[in-house]
Amino acid sequence: MPPFTIRQATIDDAHAMASLGARLFAQAYGETHPEPELSRYLARSFSVDGIREAIADDAVTMLMVEDREGGAIAYAYMRESPDPPPGVHGNRAREIVRFYVDAACQGRGIGAALMEECFKDAKNRGADVVWLQVWKEAPWAVGFYSRMEFSVIGSAPFYFGDQVGDDHVMAKSL
Repeated sequence: MPPFTIRQATIDDAHAMASLGARLFAQAYGETHPEPELSRYLARSFSVDGIREAIADDAVTMLMVEDREGGAIAYAYMRESPDPPPGVHGNRAREIVRFYVDAACQGRGIGAALMEECFKDAKNRGADVVWLQVWKEAPWAVGFYSRMEFSVIGSAPFYFGDQVGDDHVMAKSL
């Protein structure tokens, strides 16, 4: 039995997903994205109501990874992308909006397994391409996506309060 399971999140998971999302974003970017804007961003992006609404949306897939004890350790959030950015080529695109693995659990195959589930879900929904944005200053993330066969196809801004980050746009044909 693997040391983790991947499952579709339900609306009953909204509190856990909101908490997990905020915790993992702060873990990954808290040092480079200062207060008070960090708290404002987390409140806006990871509200329980917002997560519940996303989970209930038929165009969204939210996957949760749990350890053997049922603790949430990673997640992915994908949605339909009818108007993808320039450079994303395909007939039906899905955007990976968020993809995080707890730092304490990285390097154990969790991210790769979760990404494979994202690819499978996208294919099952008829997508022929997936894309995402990733901060250029996060080499660990860029490297992971490159290993998962994403290619840099452009750039886009990421707005964080008064900060404007420069993100890669990466895509993978399915």
